[in-house]
Amino acid sequence: MRILIATLVLFAALVGFGTFSYYYIEHTANELLAKVKIVEQIGNKEDWLQAEKEFSTLHEAWNVASSKWPALIDHQELDNINVSLAKVREYIKAKDMPGFRSELAELKLLLKHIPEKEAVNLKNIF
Repeated sequence: MRILIATLVLFAALVGFGTFSYYYIEHTANELLAKVKIVEQIGNKEDWLQAEKEFSTLHEAWNVASSKWPALIDHQELDNINVSLAKVREYIKAKDMPGFRSELAELKLLLKHIPEKEAVNLKNIF
């Protein structure tokens, strides 16, 4: 009987942690995506100075998220986002609209992909 109770408690803890980590990742990814969209809107107006300020806000939010995400997701995903952020920063500095747009599209894709990848569903299980 003790083994059954211990097993159920362990299972409940694993499910609870998995649920918490998924919702945390999804919430922070959505916050980051909202900041990316703000940077995109300002950049599309070619207000590069304001885009750089908003990018700094995005980068600060990413620094907070990236300090907690390594325990929850694959490090390669984090590296890809870091590389993409570095490229966006340089495109803003260079005032390169085509590069800026394409790299922001990639960054949005990376940020959307992480919660999808971490979700518990049949596609991810089988």
